[in-house]
Amino acid sequence: MPLALEPNKKLPIVLDSDMQKPVESRPVFFFPSVSNRKYTELQEEIDACWAHPTATEICEAVCAMLSKHCQGWKNMGQFDFGVADFMDLLTHQESQQLLRKYLANQHVSLEEKKSSE
Repeated sequence: MPLALEPNKKLPIVLDSDMQKPVESRPVFFFPSVSNRKYTELQEEIDACWAHPTATEICEAVCAMLSKHCQGWKNMGQFDFGVADFMDLLTHQESQQLLRKYLANQHVSLEEKKSSE
């Protein structure tokens, strides 16, 4: 079934650096699926992030975008979803990786997904 037919489905995304952690304690971010139309909208948002003149503004824009689209997370220690700021939570490389994985619908495999729900 195409992912676009399940618009409320939250897809788990795991950073590469966390993939070796045990599934039950692995940090997981949840994002919606990305249709072709949504992909083009997101790419425009990303382009706007990179158009900022300073590194600080770029980082803030990327983290604001992640905050806007992320639907939840788990196994994030003391960081509560909806309270914690991505600026304090992720490195620049991690925020870029999370954004790329979201844009590419690069969620974890079926086996990993079952154990992360």
